[in-house]
Amino acid sequence: MLDWHNISSFLNMNLIIEIALYYCVYRMFKWLLTPYLFPRFRDIQGPPSQSWFKGNLGQLFNAKGLPFHQHLVDRYGGMVKVHGFFGDEQLYVSDPHALQSIIVKDQDAFEETAVFIDTNRVIFGPGLVSTTGDVHKKQRKIVAPVFSVPQLKRITPVIYDIAEKLADVLTREVHASHAARGNSVLDMSEWMSRVALETIGRTVLGYSFDPLDSPHNNPYTSAIKELIPTLFSLSVLRQFAPFLSRLGTPRFRRKLVEWAPNRAIQKVKDISDIMDRTARSILREKQILMNKEESDLYNQAEDVEDKDIISILLRANEKAAVGEKLSESELAGQMTVLIFGAQDTTSSVLSRILYLLATSPYVQDKVREEITTAFADAERLEYESICELTWLDAVIKETLRLYPPVPFVRRTATKERTLMYSSINPDVVDASVIVPAGTTLFVGIAGANRLESVWGADAKVWRPERWIFSQNPASIRLPGIYSGMMSFLGGGRSCIGYRFAQVEMKIILATLLRRFRFSSTKDEIVWNLSQIISPSVRRPSVTSDGSLIEEKGLPMVVELISD
Repeated sequence: MLDWHNISSFLNMNLIIEIALYYCVYRMFKWLLTPYLFPRFRDIQGPPSQSWFKGNLGQLFNAKGLPFHQHLVDRYGGMVKVHGFFGDEQLYVSDPHALQSIIVKDQDAFEETAVFIDTNRVIFGPGLVSTTGDVHKKQRKIVAPVFSVPQLKRITPVIYDIAEKLADVLTREVHASHAARGNSVLDMSEWMSRVALETIGRTVLGYSFDPLDSPHNNPYTSAIKELIPTLFSLSVLRQFAPFLSRLGTPRFRRKLVEWAPNRAIQKVKDISDIMDRTARSILREKQILMNKEESDLYNQAEDVEDKDIISILLRANEKAAVGEKLSESELAGQMTVLIFGAQDTTSSVLSRILYLLATSPYVQDKVREEITTAFADAERLEYESICELTWLDAVIKETLRLYPPVPFVRRTATKERTLMYSSINPDVVDASVIVPAGTTLFVGIAGANRLESVWGADAKVWRPERWIFSQNPASIRLPGIYSGMMSFLGGGRSCIGYRFAQVEMKIILATLLRRFRFSSTKDEIVWNLSQIISPSVRRPSVTSDGSLIEEKGLPMVVELISD
């Protein structure tokens, strides 16, 4: 006898499976075909898609892609349509009015992309760059005070110590190079990278990663330096991070990463493990030391004076309300983010400044003259005094304006918004575009910093003098936190340590320019995009085929002023 109940259940199950399959196929075709059948930004101009699969992503995330990024702004204006995977329409924005909405006015409707958040959560843990919404605001509230001016004044002597040690080491390197090769050509990109890491390590953690006067083989040092180039090589694959981050349990996802037959993925996993272990180890050592200091000083009724930022952060966290406290994972995440975020960006800017000064001897001499005069009566300037050096400040501002170390970031529209922008069409006065939720936007930092409508006809020229004669040379103020430019972003996702970066660069540059003169070699220097811009040198190959080889570095002639 037939069991109609079981047959009915079987037929119902088949029907459910069929419906599910049809729905999946429908969703897939809708995802693939919607950009072509129902374009969202029909009236926005932009470059043709390079491929059906990757769109323009292969051009945007390309080590040699800096000219393409500038071309977008020069050719299509401040609101450009670009394409992602399978024709997905995205926006490349550098228009001041649109940026005001994205960065400040409607910032809650334009969050970090899921790719950015999910990738950073895997690498850094729950730190500032991998959280959003109220969690991000809570973390920022705890971390922000440690970069206040009083705290920066407290760590200024440490930065001087490191800068002076670097100058001593470079003096020996110059003599050694003369003796060995008859010239004094040094790779200043390598030295700027080392001094930036040591400065942030000592001031943030009270921990030395690089002694400067000897070869360094700290695994953490190598991990920090290799992370950005490795991640950039995975830029296209990273677009699938939001999907992969939701597969199964954390242990299952870890196994997927371990099984991935990709050398770059394995390298990122190893780097992440090294950074997390090191951060937690330093954090626990710091907590033990702080508890011991407090115990020792308790009977003396003295206040404990912290000399590094993490100690200040730990004490601030202890005093925070219960709901505001950061967990150990969050604290470790903040440590890694602060080290990572400050090292590559600062070394990039310092390298670019030295290169520009080497190619502009007049400006280098003006800065050196100012520094020499200021330091005539003191070996070290106080925080306020070094911040007031006009030419030094102008050189840093102009370099950050024209050559921001991070030329773009991305955002996702979490709510539908209308963006106003200035059209390149002279017949359209006030243009606008409706941005649906889910749209990905590129925030063109470098593009906005070079707009002629903002900075004048010489916007693409490195001219520090523009800051000498005016503290705000822009005709329209961009919504950035620093001097009306976008280099440190703005709003709730602005760079939390931008004041620290300024005083660090000023002390290092002032110390070096008092002792050395920098000039260019005959090598061709190329600036590459790996999210953070870095230099490399291009030379003819040793073979006779006329090919060129390129390797990381910034060779410069370094001469002692006293010679």
